Amino acid sequence: MAFRFTIFALLRVLAWLSDQVAGGSIAAWTTGVGAPQVIMQDDATGKIFYSLCNSNGTSPIFPGNDTASFSLDLHPKAKTSLTGIGYANDGVNFAAFWYIDDANQIAEAFWECDPTGHFVPPSPDKNNWIVSTGQAVNESTGLSAVNLGEQSGYRVYFHDDHMATLIRRYTTADSWTTEGSISQDVVKTLPISAGYTDTNKISVVYGKGPSNIEVATLQQNGEWVLTTFPTPLNLVDQDSGNTTSLVPVTNDTAPQDFTLNLTSPVNWALDGWDGSAKGIGLTFDDDAARNVFYIGNDSLLHQVSETSGGWEASSGQSVQAWPTADSPNAQFASAYDFNLNRVWIYYVSGGNVTQVYRSSKNEWEPAAALRTFNDTAVASDEDAGLSTGAKAGIGVGVGVGVLALLALGAFFFLRRKRDRDARKQAEAEGDANAAVAHQHPSSFAGSPAPAYSSGATQGQWIDGQWVQTPPMKPEGQWQERYSYVPVAEQEPVYHEMANQEVTHEMPVDTDRREMPTGHHELGEVRP
Repeated sequence: MAFRFTIFALLRVLAWLSDQVAGGSIAAWTTGVGAPQVIMQDDATGKIFYSLCNSNGTSPIFPGNDTASFSLDLHPKAKTSLTGIGYANDGVNFAAFWYIDDANQIAEAFWECDPTGHFVPPSPDKNNWIVSTGQAVNESTGLSAVNLGEQSGYRVYFHDDHMATLIRRYTTADSWTTEGSISQDVVKTLPISAGYTDTNKISVVYGKGPSNIEVATLQQNGEWVLTTFPTPLNLVDQDSGNTTSLVPVTNDTAPQDFTLNLTSPVNWALDGWDGSAKGIGLTFDDDAARNVFYIGNDSLLHQVSETSGGWEASSGQSVQAWPTADSPNAQFASAYDFNLNRVWIYYVSGGNVTQVYRSSKNEWEPAAALRTFNDTAVASDEDAGLSTGAKAGIGVGVGVGVLALLALGAFFFLRRKRDRDARKQAEAEGDANAAVAHQHPSSFAGSPAPAYSSGATQGQWIDGQWVQTPPMKPEGQWQERYSYVPVAEQEPVYHEMANQEVTHEMPVDTDRREMPTGHHELGEVRP
């Protein structure tokens, strides 16, 4: 036992000596296999770190050092947004994520999980591209992405330089194009979050200003209907021949026509919200009701939930379940599995990347710092029976190991300095040609994914075939609230794309080790 403890201690020292992440933007998603995937940017350097992509159970392993960081041709701009999606194909996890590069363009990276739980390029070809060529992008924009499947492709939501909210679309038929706007409103906050329970039921949320949040919902006719809470928007005039009627605000509404209905009775407010939040999260319950999360200026996590009558603030949880963030308006990420009614939220608390988790029992479990390595190994019988001489040898070896770790510390420090100097030189030489050299190809293997990123598609393997589980809730409830038909393709087909004959959907994490779900003493619940 003492030997095992010493080895774990040495591993932790090694992790500390490595290049550690300084908290920044966070993104998270589910793949239907294992724990959620988490990526996080280092605010000091712009480097992006990831959780091990073979993490089991409900909690990922996040080393937070160079052993689990992406090597990117297009350098990420520090203190900017991240978003990503993932999927499993033939038992292998893939990840696509987007970020802002030093030239203020949206860049995409595509990676494959290797057997050790680390991400590697899926092919010798380029796996890092500019995907916003010809489109103005706000240099501090929030980003949010959804994966609509192999045919419908990706959507990335962002703010342009006028703070309108736009859609960047990818399909194998026409590569990357700007599909249009979901809102022309000149919003005052940057974070964006998008989600869905099915590919034709998409919502996008973002802050409108210091007192309200805006929600965009895709409709059956291809329009986006826009609402705000707590204070609603005024309806707008629509001319129909000789008559004028009042209609909801949509993506066609001009910026000057976005006005709040200040005479509407509003008996609640967004606690801790002042429009300065660095993150916002959208999740769905198993009945398709939407939830919006944010960390307020009080450093506390807040939830607003959709009800039959609109939106209302939800009760806070104990500090054991929702610990206080290390900074007000802090960065955070959310992921969800609406079929199993599960929600994951990640932010920095107590100096650690922390997981907040709602189980399928609709219970918020005690929050926990993410592990930095797999500490579940147990000592073997042989370990328990080591001779006195062997134990003495181990003691000497541990002493030598500590000296080696100190040497490694010096190595990592010098390497970090060297890498920074080299990167600055490369940036000075290559900025002018970066955008041209990294154009996204018309198609590439494995993208867009043949599965959904929301974790909505569930099922099981039976005799080598994937059998989808029937929906847990009737579809009719959704149709009462929202409706949608696919937007007609507006771009001509320029290339004949490679056909992906992939039929696998995402497996359910049925045989994975779950986090402990025992009962714990909880503290006071925040109002």
